[in-house]
Amino acid sequence: MDSRYDWQYLDTPDNTQINAVTAALKVSPFLAQQLIRRRIMTKDAWDKFQHPDLSQLHDPFLLHDMDKAVARIQQAVTNGEKITIYGDYDVDGLTSTAIMAETLESIGAEAEVFIPNRFTDGYGPNADVYRYLQKSGTQLLITVDNGIAGAAVIDEAMAAGMDVVVTDHHELPDQLPNAVAVVHPRYPGSQYPFGDLSGAGVAFKVATALLEEPPVESVDLAALGAVADLVTLVDENRVLVQLGLQMIRTQPRIGLSALLEVADVAQESVTETTIGFVIGPRLNALGRLGDAKDGVTLLTTFDDELAMDLAKQINTLNDQRQQLVKKITKDALAQAALPENESKKTLILRQKGWHEGVLGIVASRVVETTGKPTLVLNINDAGTQAKGSGRSVAAYHLFNSLAPSKELMTHFGGHHMAVGLTMPTDNIEAVHQAMEEAAKTQLADQTKPPLEISARLEPSDLTLDHYQELRQLAPFGPGNPEPTFEVKPQAIQDVRQIGQGGNHLKMKVDNGVDVIGFGFGELAPALTAPSQTKLAVHLDENTWKNQTKLQLMLKDMQVVQPQVIDYRLPKLSAEQFHTSKTYVFFDVRVKKELEQRFQFGGPTKMIDDLTPGESVVLVDLPASEAQLQQAIHQVQLPLGVIFYGSPTDLVPIPNREEFGLVMRFLIAHPQFDKHQLGLVAKETHLTVSQVIFSVQVFFELEFVTIDGAFISPVAKPAKRALDSAPAYQARQTFLALAHRLQTTPIKALTPTLLEYNDDWKEQHDN
Repeated sequence: MDSRYDWQYLDTPDNTQINAVTAALKVSPFLAQQLIRRRIMTKDAWDKFQHPDLSQLHDPFLLHDMDKAVARIQQAVTNGEKITIYGDYDVDGLTSTAIMAETLESIGAEAEVFIPNRFTDGYGPNADVYRYLQKSGTQLLITVDNGIAGAAVIDEAMAAGMDVVVTDHHELPDQLPNAVAVVHPRYPGSQYPFGDLSGAGVAFKVATALLEEPPVESVDLAALGAVADLVTLVDENRVLVQLGLQMIRTQPRIGLSALLEVADVAQESVTETTIGFVIGPRLNALGRLGDAKDGVTLLTTFDDELAMDLAKQINTLNDQRQQLVKKITKDALAQAALPENESKKTLILRQKGWHEGVLGIVASRVVETTGKPTLVLNINDAGTQAKGSGRSVAAYHLFNSLAPSKELMTHFGGHHMAVGLTMPTDNIEAVHQAMEEAAKTQLADQTKPPLEISARLEPSDLTLDHYQELRQLAPFGPGNPEPTFEVKPQAIQDVRQIGQGGNHLKMKVDNGVDVIGFGFGELAPALTAPSQTKLAVHLDENTWKNQTKLQLMLKDMQVVQPQVIDYRLPKLSAEQFHTSKTYVFFDVRVKKELEQRFQFGGPTKMIDDLTPGESVVLVDLPASEAQLQQAIHQVQLPLGVIFYGSPTDLVPIPNREEFGLVMRFLIAHPQFDKHQLGLVAKETHLTVSQVIFSVQVFFELEFVTIDGAFISPVAKPAKRALDSAPAYQARQTFLALAHRLQTTPIKALTPTLLEYNDDWKEQHDN
């Protein structure tokens, strides 16, 4: 089994350097190696890295137009003008809005908040909404986490008399808005020393300039925005996130406390991972499925009861969001596995009825699974328009790849790794061709995304102390990645598929250390030999019943995978059908039966419909060795096998005495109606299929005649051995084949099966 990532081993610092840093910083050699990689080799640098301080933040007035923004906002506050904050529906937009709202309130303004609806208003400046706000009396509109790409809308508003101050951090378009002020850390020609602030980070800087000091009470919001928006966690972002996490752990605002409570997370255990996988998804669920403005209310309220009510509503929405993502991801991955898509370097997956609010998450899941830049689109009911989101891999600049085709779209925006777009369905293929053309150069040498491996850990290195040392480098994220280590286990035990649908993997390695692999459940059958396995892991901890132990989080694995994967079980189970392979049947009756009983992780097909080169699982038993050969000879390895046989199919051949019971019954009942063979079965204590088989053997040996529906014994038949009948021989051969396929140990069975596979024979013949 190949890895999902291209493992790239980092150079190991020399021992002299490690020893010097170990002595100077009073850390272990294990931690010193990580510090050297981050160029932290002096006591002063290490102290600043460990102990953030707001004094480390840059002067906010170095940001472009900050002086103009502050002057105009102060003028509006002094004159009692109506101010509206125009935010966004994701976590960064909600936290940006909350920071700006709290700041304006603290200097005497009562600003209104407008959070656009994802479906009716879209992202960023909306001309109709701007006109409505202006007619409603707004004199100063402040954008947060949006606006830089809204030149046409903003310029129109300015010309009509509504002043606009833009605060944003997104990609800079060719045409910039002519606003009163544009505060952006990467504005062309500006000299701001750190260009990767989040929207919440920019709002925090505006707040600092307005208050003439950093708003300590808003640092938690800035941390949420930074982590959720995946900006680099270095420089100012690191300071904000470190301090924000400390604040959430010790004195969380009422809304966050309620959200953590309903999510069953202890506030003192909150880390950047909690933001990324607990808080962030829940707040984002509002904009995906509900009214995102409730997120601002939750983050700013001082009402305990309101906070808990909102937190419960948000948690329920998040559960709904998870179910939608699960269903659509399954459909999308099935599309991605189609032959016409498997040959592509990029994917555009689309379908009617997909909820547009979760398509970005689905696209991320598809990219994680396939490694391909992907657009996931919902088709409207009329079939004329496609709208959705895209996600990418590091080597492929999705925004730049699509930009030449923007005239084919009615809406388009985004950045390197993510885009949102709308287009006529007639243009989908042309857009896909443009993506494929860009892939020829951008993905020419990049078959898999890279994964940096810091070092190989021995069993003795797998300690809780080492995990706790690494946490001194947190918070982890872009720009400060969590170290990934290679582990070559000496022992693998208790391998299990866990979670709903068996999607996740749990096992123990070496000295009983737990390993958790989210999304790796289907690989459990491949983990049979430690000597053939390498794991890429993060060190983590797990607390259970007041006991804290080391835990490894699986990021990737390399397994010298068996060419035949054994999914055989004594009794059929749903876990046998969870992989995303094609499930192949030999008997249409068995196919219909199992499709009614189980949900399959991939398409189901009859053997005659199999396409060469597919990755398959053989579900039931072939009728013959020739049919088995037909199935295996062109499939893609590894091959999965279940070889299920229904009880009816595996009924044994009657013995000589049982054949005699059937014959004696027929002699006693001449001209017996074959439709009544159930009576024979009841009388002889055989199964109906055994009785039918016996009659077939008798007919082939000319022991009976069949005239229409009536069976009559031959008076004096010639003596012939029962096993000379073709039906007897075929049944005997089938049962022997079934027994071999179902009971032979997989190591012994594999060579026999592979002899039928063209690719395997070609490799071994050369």
